[in-house]
Amino acid sequence: MSTGHANRTLLVANQKGGVGKSSIVAAVAGMVAAANKRVLVLDADQQANVSTSDLGVEGDRGRSLAMALQYAEPLQPVRDVRPGLDVIPGGASLALVGAMAATAAQTGMDLRANLASTLDDLCAREAYDLVLIDSGPGDAPLLDALLATARYLLVPTRDDDASLSGVEMLAARYLRARASGSLVELLGVVLFDVNPRATARNSEIVDQVAQLLEGSGANAFESIIRSDRAASVDLRTRHLTPGELVAVASDHQRHRIAQLRKKVGGGDRLWSRDPSGLAGDYQALTREILNRMRAAEQVSVRDGGVA
Repeated sequence: MSTGHANRTLLVANQKGGVGKSSIVAAVAGMVAAANKRVLVLDADQQANVSTSDLGVEGDRGRSLAMALQYAEPLQPVRDVRPGLDVIPGGASLALVGAMAATAAQTGMDLRANLASTLDDLCAREAYDLVLIDSGPGDAPLLDALLATARYLLVPTRDDDASLSGVEMLAARYLRARASGSLVELLGVVLFDVNPRATARNSEIVDQVAQLLEGSGANAFESIIRSDRAASVDLRTRHLTPGELVAVASDHQRHRIAQLRKKVGGGDRLWSRDPSGLAGDYQALTREILNRMRAAEQVSVRDGGVA
């Protein structure tokens, strides 16, 4: 576990894929960095969506993270992907983690200790204000190492049964991590890709989530992330954060920088006319995340812990 420099480390996880983990990490990272803070994104997913699709970083395809897990080698971030925002890329090299875990007992390797120490060392050098970790949906050994390292956990979910099953599986793994001594604290669950006007349906899902999380002490976030297919396409194809997309859309509407519409692969169309609603959702979620972290830190200080 961290020795103190990586205390503001938020893991975004669900054992079901396609529930908004990468989108949330990229959006929150971009908004916090835009407020003149130092932010690190650690992409712990073989698919590397937050690195390549959301932030436009190819990097080393997960090699630095894999070497840190296996040999405790120093993490090597890609620096200033945005002002104040560094990224440790994910990718295919993380496929080796399962094999590492299978032989760990024989070799004396400790994935959890290696990750915690290397991340703590990096945070000590770089003085990040926030570390955001994007996890893959199915790599259990790596997920256990992340739960042992992170200080906070956020769980996004859609409103379908498969996503809620992913919440349930992760809740059980979270409680096991806590029982094993991890300090990770569940901040809550956020509804992703939902209709903000479907209040009855959203309330029903929140109630189901509360039942799944019984015993965890966490509540669902008040903020939700609305469904906006056009904006989602533009965010990924153009490697933009929500705030950046709002600026591009605004400039396009004023016909001042039409060349930005030709940025990706010969496509010249901006699909989203007004992404400000989606950006507002992410902004509200970012505020709520930071407020919940501050509240948890105040409790920790009051109880004699380290914030």
